[in-house]
Amino acid sequence: MTELTFALLKYGFLILLWVFVWLAVRSLHKDIESFSPRPSRSRRRKERHAARKAAAPAVPVTGGAPVVAPSSPAGESPRRSQRASAPVQQRPAAAQGPSLLVIIDGPLAGSSVPLTGEAITLGRAASNTVVLDDEFVSSHHARVYADPHSGQWAIEDLGSTNGTVVNNQRLTVPTVLPARVPVRIGATTFELR
Repeated sequence: MTELTFALLKYGFLILLWVFVWLAVRSLHKDIESFSPRPSRSRRRKERHAARKAAAPAVPVTGGAPVVAPSSPAGESPRRSQRASAPVQQRPAAAQGPSLLVIIDGPLAGSSVPLTGEAITLGRAASNTVVLDDEFVSSHHARVYADPHSGQWAIEDLGSTNGTVVNNQRLTVPTVLPARVPVRIGATTFELR
């Protein structure tokens, strides 16, 4: 074997070794990042933006109840419906509650569960409504349910090891869960919409 062939093989294997090390480190970094309970920088930016929007008054209030345009009949555009109806109706605030539990971050991001009035349980066990395959999630971690006293949706931590975080605060008692408030369980973040 010539010196040139030996040098090419030596440097080729060295380059191959460095590529392997780089891929291994990249893979480990992604694994650690996916288990990190801290949301990404872009996710935190979106949450701050959503919080600012929620803090601004979105609906003018008259007589103590929000003014809401009537819902449009099936197949009719909202603009045409607003022009056709003369009076503006008032609806109680409870009728405008959230209708979906939407997973916004984590392995199941983009999926949703309709809020039908039944309790929704979250955890690793297959018997849960939302099964989260995450080592930081307990088998029966938390539940979202309709609070019979207030008529609103509430969340309760079911004695989980790593806790449930609602709006960056660890949950200690059952709490009313308004729409668009982020809830983090392990690597999964969800909200009601």
